[in-house]
Amino acid sequence: MPSSDKAEELRARWNKVSADYQANQTIPTHSPHYGPWSPLESELNLLGDIAGQRILELGCGGGQSSIAFARQGATVTGLDLSDAQLVFARQLAAQEQVSVRFVQGDAADLTPFAAGAWDIVFSVYTFGYVVDMPACLAGCSRLLRSRGRLVFSLDHPLRDCFVDSESDDLSIFPTRSYFDNTSLRWRWRDSSVYMATGHYTIGQWCTLLTEAGLQLLRIVEPPPPTAMLDALWPEDDALAPLRLIPQTIIFVAEKR
Repeated sequence: MPSSDKAEELRARWNKVSADYQANQTIPTHSPHYGPWSPLESELNLLGDIAGQRILELGCGGGQSSIAFARQGATVTGLDLSDAQLVFARQLAAQEQVSVRFVQGDAADLTPFAAGAWDIVFSVYTFGYVVDMPACLAGCSRLLRSRGRLVFSLDHPLRDCFVDSESDDLSIFPTRSYFDNTSLRWRWRDSSVYMATGHYTIGQWCTLLTEAGLQLLRIVEPPPPTAMLDALWPEDDALAPLRLIPQTIIFVAEKR
């Protein structure tokens, strides 16, 4: 199946689950975030002062991080595959009284954007859904100015090993090989919508970045917030051993 067809299928799936996603996620607009398992940018401080910088967020979803960037003085464009997510994002930006340009598109095809015009390309938990990752990273490299940064987060590849596809749940024992590059298929909560996310090892991500002309600066593996772990997996819970593994990974790379 051509990647464009797969992107259209994914677009339809995200349109179906968008309302549920936004209703059940607590995503702030005062600070960019790196996903549900990670501290906010206000704590990690990976980006520094972004006032006056041009930022492209890939997979902006409901626009919360894009709005946070705009609040801090950046010029921001948010790209997302889902029309429903973008409707939410535009309404939220209007409610928050900030200016963000939101556009519909595929992160694997960044040709509509000007080359060398961006200081930061930012993405949170989106690259796992991108069908053609080399094309996406090559596009990011093309868009960035010299020494511009690509910053993105994902489910930690080690965490993927504990996803049990048969039970559609997590396991305290590894259920798949860390070196297995087949996609993880899982069902969206209380729905008939299935999603698939890609899996690369950390070493493979480093190679993909290098091949795209990007230099890896940092890998950040932030501990999940303790309060979140306590709520999900208390010390006496059967899944408590999952507290011991990283849940999120953040890559910071630079255009050579």
